[in-house]
Amino acid sequence: MSIELALLVGLGMVVGFFAGLLGIGGGGIMVPALTAFFIHQGYDASQVVHMALATSLSCIIFNASISTYSHHKHDAIVWPIVYRMAPFVAAGSLIAALLAITLSSKALAVIFVFFMCVIACQMAFNIKPKGQKQHINRFKLSLAGSMIGFFSALLAIGGGSFTVPFLNWHQINIKKAIATAAALGLPIALAGTLTMATLSPNQDQEHHQLIGLVYWPATVALTLGALITTPFGAYLTHRLPVGILKKVFSILLVLLAFKMYLTLD
Repeated sequence: MSIELALLVGLGMVVGFFAGLLGIGGGGIMVPALTAFFIHQGYDASQVVHMALATSLSCIIFNASISTYSHHKHDAIVWPIVYRMAPFVAAGSLIAALLAITLSSKALAVIFVFFMCVIACQMAFNIKPKGQKQHINRFKLSLAGSMIGFFSALLAIGGGSFTVPFLNWHQINIKKAIATAAALGLPIALAGTLTMATLSPNQDQEHHQLIGLVYWPATVALTLGALITTPFGAYLTHRLPVGILKKVFSILLVLLAFKMYLTLD
């Protein structure tokens, strides 16, 4: 195994561990790390953030599939909600991917930093809507699905940071909300990945390891690494101070996002 692939497997192990431990996606780690990796590999600086987003989304396809299967075995997924939201999260993801292709790496980095700060604050302070929980309806599902798909694809995350609070606030049990969010991560990842893999205007024929903007060796390596450590992270969920770890991790997300932005100067 080359040093580069070993580093990618190691990154996948880190991402998988925190995903299992804290129940969050790895885009906050993968996108900055892959951006630095692609810059080191000599790829065009104008495309490195696009490649990082596309490759991170491609990893979610495998992770979401495995997570969905696991949750389905425990009968935890609210499938009627998945069926109603899936077309809209996929549409939102597709639109976000099309937008991302047209934006500069710098602009994407600014968007990424802003939303990582928002997600980090929510995670660190456990911010939740106040007041009485509301009932859910088809209109809310379609509107929320579109927005969740859009912003999740733009940040290369599975959408759990948005979907779980939304469903839980609308009277869906937290465990079922997490399981349902995992299932919705699949259409988000599929729509975003396929768009950035097939509709990218920059098809560099010199790099045979690229499928559009997806660097497939990283997809394989990151997925393998995550498969190794995700169960271990989940095992430690009830044995470590997760509340404190979330606060530390939120700071890490912000630092990594700003680091990515600064590397593009």
